[in-house]
Amino acid sequence: MGSFSLAAKELCITQSAVSQRIKVLENHYACLLIDRSGAVLKPTSQGVKVLARANMILTAVRDIEEAVKNLGKKSEFTIGFTPTFGFVFLPNVLDLFLNKNFSGINLRFVSQQPEHLIQELIDKKLDVIVFEHCVEFTKDNIAFFPLPNDEMVMISSPSLGIPTGETRLEVFFKHRLISRGEGCSSRQLLNDNLNRTGSTVKNFKGMITHDHLRSLIQSTLKGQGVAFVSRNLVSDHIYTGDLREHIIPEFRNTRSRSLACNLNRVNDSLVNDFIESVFQTFNLQSPFNTPENTVVI
Repeated sequence: MGSFSLAAKELCITQSAVSQRIKVLENHYACLLIDRSGAVLKPTSQGVKVLARANMILTAVRDIEEAVKNLGKKSEFTIGFTPTFGFVFLPNVLDLFLNKNFSGINLRFVSQQPEHLIQELIDKKLDVIVFEHCVEFTKDNIAFFPLPNDEMVMISSPSLGIPTGETRLEVFFKHRLISRGEGCSSRQLLNDNLNRTGSTVKNFKGMITHDHLRSLIQSTLKGQGVAFVSRNLVSDHIYTGDLREHIIPEFRNTRSRSLACNLNRVNDSLVNDFIESVFQTFNLQSPFNTPENTVVI
């Protein structure tokens, strides 16, 4: 504070008490800790050393108090994700993650569209997010970890009679489009693809909009229309022949997938464990065990 009187005011004690405490310290260390020669009091070289160590001790005391206060409390870990990742990959990620963190943790899940996830991560309402996206994101103080791209396909029930494989876009316009609502990255990619061909969703016979992926898939299985979705969502149905996959030559068939967290949380143990669980699920080498820095800021 630069003076005994200001220090006394800050500590809510008398000026003489401050002077007495400094005198006790100086007697203990057998040296002057305060340079009193100027108008503003400053620590001597010995005082600087004592002050530095004292701050370390006070920090340790605060850490102990915080640890004791939180003893027995469960940590809350909040994971944000887009529906496709949650539907296909999250269960396996959680198995790996919970094997490392089997107690003392409460999990909360939030499923939203990419822009909302990014904003809630910035607002520190989420600890980590995984999302598919059509546009690239760069935000200050956010670490982005790229994951394998998501392959998109047009699908239909065999009952519609559309041949498997490469198919002209006009063939699908004879049927209803089954889709998620606006704001979903799969819908955004579909709109971008249609715009490049001079078309819109209005070219389809009609539309069926679903809030949930499970109901969207069921609607497609029943032959109620065609859908543009992640191949990961329906790979089992394609394998068994319950659904057919189609490639439209004019379409871009991939979207990006990323994991993100606040930059200052990268080395947090829970965030670190979750990131490694995601990378293990995708059979990727851990980003923390490579010589190259994989964090994109």
